[in-house]
Amino acid sequence: MLKEQKIGRVLADLVLHAAGTSPGGWPGLVYVRLHGSPRMYCSSYGAKTLQALADRLREAADGGAEVWCLFDNTAAGAAVDNALELQVLLGA
Repeated sequence: MLKEQKIGRVLADLVLHAAGTSPGGWPGLVYVRLHGSPRMYCSSYGAKTLQALADRLREAADGGAEVWCLFDNTAAGAAVDNALELQVLLGA
């Protein structure tokens, strides 16, 4: 039904169920919302995780999808650094 209505489903970390390990619904929109892991809202993402994310987002964008990524690991100030590192990895 989501695909038919062109509605994307978020991949939100921390993943709470198997179907949530990747964005779903309409493939024309890829939306990732990252809350920090393992400590929600506090933990920073490491270089390896950010590189994998950059690869995944680039692949989706190259395939024509609109791509959104939001960092919500703000409690300890990690979101800005993670977002800036991801921009560098994406060549933005």
